[in-house]
Amino acid sequence: MVQRVTDIAARGRAAARETAKADTATKNALLLRMAGLLKEHHADVLAANREDVKTAKSRGIDGKLLKRLSFGHEKIMSRIEALKLMAGLPDPVGEITHMQKRPNGLMAGRMRVPLGLILMIYEARPHVTVNGGALAVKSGNTVILRGGSEASRCNRVLGELWSDALQAAGLPLDAIQVVTSSHEELGEMLRLDDHIDLVIPRGGKGLIKAVAEQSKIPVIKHFEGICHVYVGTLADTKKALRIILDSKLLMPGVCNAAETVLVDESMEWWVKSLVDALERRGVEVRGCPAVRKAAPQALPATDEDWSTEYLDTIYSIKVVRGTGEAIDHIATYGSGHTDAIVTEDYSAAHRFVREVDSSVVLVNASTMFCDGQALGMGAEIGISTDRLHARGPMGLKELTTYKHVVWGVGQIMGREHLMIESEGKESGPENTSEGPTKRC
Repeated sequence: MVQRVTDIAARGRAAARETAKADTATKNALLLRMAGLLKEHHADVLAANREDVKTAKSRGIDGKLLKRLSFGHEKIMSRIEALKLMAGLPDPVGEITHMQKRPNGLMAGRMRVPLGLILMIYEARPHVTVNGGALAVKSGNTVILRGGSEASRCNRVLGELWSDALQAAGLPLDAIQVVTSSHEELGEMLRLDDHIDLVIPRGGKGLIKAVAEQSKIPVIKHFEGICHVYVGTLADTKKALRIILDSKLLMPGVCNAAETVLVDESMEWWVKSLVDALERRGVEVRGCPAVRKAAPQALPATDEDWSTEYLDTIYSIKVVRGTGEAIDHIATYGSGHTDAIVTEDYSAAHRFVREVDSSVVLVNASTMFCDGQALGMGAEIGISTDRLHARGPMGLKELTTYKHVVWGVGQIMGREHLMIESEGKESGPENTSEGPTKRC
């Protein structure tokens, strides 16, 4: 068991040296080839996923997880388009930034470089097998994709397509390894900090907590999303209703779906209309006393509601006294994921953006826009609720780190230790070149 997972990690580590050197054209060729293979083998992927779903249903798997497991026609076509979009995005590897000339003539800057070997652990979500491989290799990394057993058939097919695409692009086959493993093997893999550079878990709170507790490797956590929409002063109610509905009903089971609506007391007159509109669309409302006074049909909200990620068609609603109380509520009960304000008051919007400490803060826009594709990343490998090293949707640039690069013309730090005799001393014209400042 130990030898098997060590071999997997060692092969991924060795392949990382090659992918780190791969040029942009080669990496883009991989993504475009995978897009073509997904289209060509569309029926095979669908058939494998249908079998996974059938088995999951027979085992009584949770309905929310079953929905994430489904990888139908629309999701496959979406991944094909995402692969094409990622192929057109700038390659972050080798980019030099912060280049500056020091007083002694040195040119110092930072070069973006890959992180190395990434381990992704996820439940259901076959689309992650596509996104994870694409984002990892386009950013010069290698990846071990360890999906859940419930998606084993579909992931196996996708893994074979990745192998075919890697071979066609001339990249190491071990750059993307789609694996299944027991919990014991996964535990062993989480101790291989001499091979694996980063762990990214995607799944429920229990999975992420277990991975973070077991791992000797740095973990970027993608914890729960207790997201808010605050209807602030001078809010446009038509705009607010559209945003509140979209933030919940487009995809209730995702981490950036809003769970709580905060209504400024200056907008309390609108609460009854809001609750009525939500209930007409099948949304259960749980409200504070002020909400229930305006709309008696709302269920009473408890303290637990304010800190619950429903992942369902349920909203908790609270009336707050001003922007400050809304910000305090989010700081107390939120998860630092995604929060939005709806207002035409510029000063309130500016304060909200400045003081709400979340990975994504929006003004007059749905929380659904906390999304890698919507934010121009092509796709995201996850949405980090950590502060180090990445925060929010993680795209290509977030899968790199940097090294400092320094260009000189012979500068040295000291002088006394250089007891150079004048006789035989070599000299030549001073080189005043500033060195390259763009990309290596």
